[in-house]
Amino acid sequence: MRPLLLLLVTARCSDALAPPRRFGGLGASAAGDDGGRAWLAAVPPLLRKKRTLAAVAVAGAASQRPVRRSARFECGLARIGLCYGRFLAETRLLRRERELDAVHEATALRLEKLVVDMKGAYVKSAQLISTAFPELLPDAWVRRLELMVDDAPPRPWTTTKRVLERELERPVGELFRAFDEVPVGAASIGQVHRAVVRATNETVAVKVMFPGGRRLILSDLANVRRVLRVVKPALLPAVDEFRERVSGEFDYAEEARRMDACAAFVERNGPKRVTIPRSKRALTTEKVLTMDWLAGRSLRDELERRAAAAERTRFAPLRLWRYLALRRAASSALRDVAAAQGAMIFSPDCGFSADPHPGNVMLLEDGRIALIDYGCYLRFSADERRTLADLYVALERRDEPEIVATLADMGFVSRHMNETLMLAFATQCFDVDVVDASPYAFLVELEQYDTVVQIPKSYMLVTRVSLLLRGLGARVGCGKLSMAKLWKREAREAQRSLPTRSMVARRANTVANTAGLV
Repeated sequence: MRPLLLLLVTARCSDALAPPRRFGGLGASAAGDDGGRAWLAAVPPLLRKKRTLAAVAVAGAASQRPVRRSARFECGLARIGLCYGRFLAETRLLRRERELDAVHEATALRLEKLVVDMKGAYVKSAQLISTAFPELLPDAWVRRLELMVDDAPPRPWTTTKRVLERELERPVGELFRAFDEVPVGAASIGQVHRAVVRATNETVAVKVMFPGGRRLILSDLANVRRVLRVVKPALLPAVDEFRERVSGEFDYAEEARRMDACAAFVERNGPKRVTIPRSKRALTTEKVLTMDWLAGRSLRDELERRAAAAERTRFAPLRLWRYLALRRAASSALRDVAAAQGAMIFSPDCGFSADPHPGNVMLLEDGRIALIDYGCYLRFSADERRTLADLYVALERRDEPEIVATLADMGFVSRHMNETLMLAFATQCFDVDVVDASPYAFLVELEQYDTVVQIPKSYMLVTRVSLLLRGLGARVGCGKLSMAKLWKREAREAQRSLPTRSMVARRANTVANTAGLV
């Protein structure tokens, strides 16, 4: 009965997605609309998938949950595509430019609801794309997606307790003096509880992995990749890189080792104000991670709370004083975070968190700043660190020929390898905002020069760190932060400590990166 019912529902959805006859010249119409052409051009492929969606939905109802999720996700995206299609069909050309923002806002709400309902890897992918590649999305989408928190429904205490006792091989009451059954937070593959260790009386955070989380996350990422292959192929390398890195999230024992290595490194080399929690190895396994409890809230939330409090101050001189104090505090905090991240990125002794969304930077009650979550982790090779150092030194010096050469060496490919586009891309993604315009408007501007075919794969995770810090700074009025200036010392030290690669080797690497793509 269930397959037949789902077939009928999907057929109704398929009929609703059928494009009216006025959709005939959709691609050509979109090309004339600077504000929406990139995403509007993707509407026809989404709509053409409707028959496939029906087949997938029926198969999924009779078999596996991930297949049902795939059909649900793609149907949701097709409805978003239909909004743009109707807009093109029913709106005169002269009205499009002024009304397209409203369409972007409406579809952003639909997309947010879809991703929040789906949860799993869809939330992580939304965070990745909106923070690392905002220039590839409408501004309204970026605003919605970047604020998402990986917040899944918690699992029942009975399930959590069963995992804990199976992994730790002892009853919960023997190991912990107190254990909060209600989690303080739940994400795509696990949830975190507050507890007190019986042997030491320490307050700790205990992260417990959901049963079956690995299969669901990898299936969700496959769905995201399939959609991006239609909508924006240039993003595929970044999603592939993210899939490789997220695999590390399924082994909490390995995450504990990474986190401890980063904590020791930052304690020796980073700002004194920055801390990273340490694990409790005796209470950590592949599916349970016990670590220091850190009391505080996300840095972004705290800075925005203080900004709102300053805004409510009626006495103008006091309001101005609070704004200036907030700006100084925010600037100091961001510089400390940037120094710690830069030290880890360019160091041969540890890697860095490859999932730096705002929720992973905390302002603690004692004034320290904590960097958390090392499941998604990256450690550069010596060759990659040297290349990244070359780029940041060139950006800081504004050495344009070296910026272009290094970006190509990293694996950036555009249709014509236009130097204007490459300079703008390198500056916007790795250093500082190029223009005071929306990310989507910036992409439209770049498309006048060339078309991006491939973006540097693993290096784009550094872009996520850069965009996170710059975004936090912009929210509290710190002005434009230049990562090349903030990481100048670390980049130059990496250059001095690593051998210079020959021009022959660089040229061979560039040719290999662009082979078959240009």
